[in-house]
Amino acid sequence: LGLAPLAFALAALPGAEPTASRVNLQSTQATISKVRERSAAPASVQAPPIFCNRAVNMGHMEAIGFDMDWTLCNYRQTPFDLLAYNGAKERLVGLGYPEAIRAFEYDTSRFQRGLVIDKARGNVLKMDRHKYVKVAHHGLQELPPEARKEAYEGQKHQFTPPDYANIDTAFLLVDVCLFCQLVDYMDRHPGSVDRSYAQVYADVRRAVDLCHSDGVIKDVVMADPASYIERDPMLAATLGRAAKAGKKVFLLTNSLWDYTDAVMEFLLGEEAAALGRRWTDFFDVVIVGARKPAFLLDPQMPIFRVHGEDGSLGNLENAEFAAGPDAVERILEKGKIFQGGNWKHLHKLLGVSATDRLLYVGDHMYSDVLRAKRTLGWRTMLVVPELDKEVRVQEANV
Repeated sequence: LGLAPLAFALAALPGAEPTASRVNLQSTQATISKVRERSAAPASVQAPPIFCNRAVNMGHMEAIGFDMDWTLCNYRQTPFDLLAYNGAKERLVGLGYPEAIRAFEYDTSRFQRGLVIDKARGNVLKMDRHKYVKVAHHGLQELPPEARKEAYEGQKHQFTPPDYANIDTAFLLVDVCLFCQLVDYMDRHPGSVDRSYAQVYADVRRAVDLCHSDGVIKDVVMADPASYIERDPMLAATLGRAAKAGKKVFLLTNSLWDYTDAVMEFLLGEEAAALGRRWTDFFDVVIVGARKPAFLLDPQMPIFRVHGEDGSLGNLENAEFAAGPDAVERILEKGKIFQGGNWKHLHKLLGVSATDRLLYVGDHMYSDVLRAKRTLGWRTMLVVPELDKEVRVQEANV
């Protein structure tokens, strides 16, 4: 469903002048206002449904923030996942796994978020909200009802780490696919892999994680973003409407600056360039390398200034945030791009009057939504792309 629901909700808000705390952002405000006019949503775009677990008065929100990956940035699922999938297979072969796994093929239709991996048994579980296991697969084969009930009924299971792993982000779909294929291979070729199922999962997780950190994925995406990222026609309009309504707009992502800059330039660079600006002018504050959920939990996490020209970091001491009533203004005068830090830094940079006056939009149930809500009292919006298909199927059967 993307950001379209939020865009249409923001369209109903009255415009508001920037508050006095917006230092050196008057030109940015004017830029965003112009971009809003130029990048209005196409007439053919209709507002999808908004699923609201709790009413939110958008007029009360003082700041709206966004995650980047799978929130502002929607990846082309198959080509993007294949970068991690193929890279992980090569790393597993390097760890001593059979050459035959190079012939594995990625299946995007078999798995989705919400599943749980039973590491010790080599199973993948689909549960209801009461933690009743309704469907279980061992590797690629569905368990008969008798085997499923014997394993998961009649005893208490918490289904929590370290024995279980939640597939709660799109990045983990590669993990569950590769893990199930390896379990299936081990069962069909006894003795071919001298490892437990739990160790196999640990190896898969490590192999995929290395692909995200050593450039196998990000370097390729940065070199050719159009092949891996879908541009959202609503994005510029959404950000522009938020600013027009007087909201502080911020970006809070775990991705580092070089990757964030490349992705956001692809998503917003065209609209910004038309006005002689950069994509960062759509935001009041940009924080990269946030290390969520630690950003939301640890008030001692240090913050650094990012020099956008070359990506270098500069020290930013906590004392600078407390150096008089104009401290934040002086900090923002030198730039609005930061790395790391914690929620206290963000609140000061935004100047919000209360934690429940901040709305954060993300795709990760734990890192973006639960921690932000339960720990800080932020209002939250979860992006659930899987609902798109569910709603269409439901509407087709009405």
